[in-house]
Amino acid sequence: MSRPTAAPEVGPAARTVGIEIDGAAVVGGAKLRLRGWVKAPVRAAEASGIVLYCLAGGGCSTRYFDTQVPRWSGYSMADFFVSRGGVVVAVDHPGIGRSDPVDDLYSLTPTVVAGCHERVAARVRAGLESGALVPGYPPVAVRSFVGVGHSMGGLLAVVQQARHRSFDALALLGHGSGLPDQLSPAELAVSGSGLDGVEATIEGLARQRFDRATRGPRRPLARGAFFTDSVPQAVRADFAAQGVPLLYTCGLTSMIPGVTAAERAVIDVPTFFGFGDHDLIDDYVDCIAQFRSLRDISMYVLADSGHCHNQASGRHVLWQRMQEWAAAVAPGPGDGPSTETLS
Repeated sequence: MSRPTAAPEVGPAARTVGIEIDGAAVVGGAKLRLRGWVKAPVRAAEASGIVLYCLAGGGCSTRYFDTQVPRWSGYSMADFFVSRGGVVVAVDHPGIGRSDPVDDLYSLTPTVVAGCHERVAARVRAGLESGALVPGYPPVAVRSFVGVGHSMGGLLAVVQQARHRSFDALALLGHGSGLPDQLSPAELAVSGSGLDGVEATIEGLARQRFDRATRGPRRPLARGAFFTDSVPQAVRADFAAQGVPLLYTCGLTSMIPGVTAAERAVIDVPTFFGFGDHDLIDDYVDCIAQFRSLRDISMYVLADSGHCHNQASGRHVLWQRMQEWAAAVAPGPGDGPSTETLS
């Protein structure tokens, strides 16, 4: 029988502050407010300068990165990184969670959502460095601003980095090459169109798939699962409780192979790939091979883990690998943040 998990070794105590970015998202001509939180060591002097900007997967809110289950400790990825001096930021996508709603979720394509997060991420980084983001918190010398994307959030991180250069490094978790076995012939037919080409038709395809009036029967997953049998029922229930509506067009785009091939090909910052051994994908090497400009690559496959690694029994092992990687690729104190941009 499963028992409460022991908390990982703790370091600095965490301070959590809600944040609201006015007018950061522009959707259909309307300026929206995006909301989330920043979690940091209570004493700014204990901050390492490594900042994680987290992008949730389909149907997930920012709570995915800060899971707090009564009587079951050690499920918060944010707490783990803050205990080692990191600063963790997570903001709900436009239209869902605590961010402002939109009239039509289908209108939120990957380039729209990535553009919204680009503006938020820029303000978050500037606010941390100036001391304006968290009231009463001194400026943080950001050594490395890391984009962390889980599943669909990985797609958004790739698009954001390729088009806006928001991050000094990327951590892509459970983000693979698509789920072609789950797609209809019409959905598969657009796989070679590139992101801009797909976005011209993806809204209609998403309506056909997800709208109750038109959607067909769901196919079972060919492999993998969200959880393995070792995940406690209380943790599964908490995961279900944190859920939000899916960003339909983003979710469908992440399932279509080859859509972001051009975006993957230009990414050249250090990148960490994390998967579960019972994840929804298993061709890890094929996924990584599409990132043709990478010169600094790390990969780890977590044992006894489904697609939701933060709920897995060995989650701390993955987080420790990520923490060591993030520290290794960050410039040393005093070197300053990376300012390289693509033309």
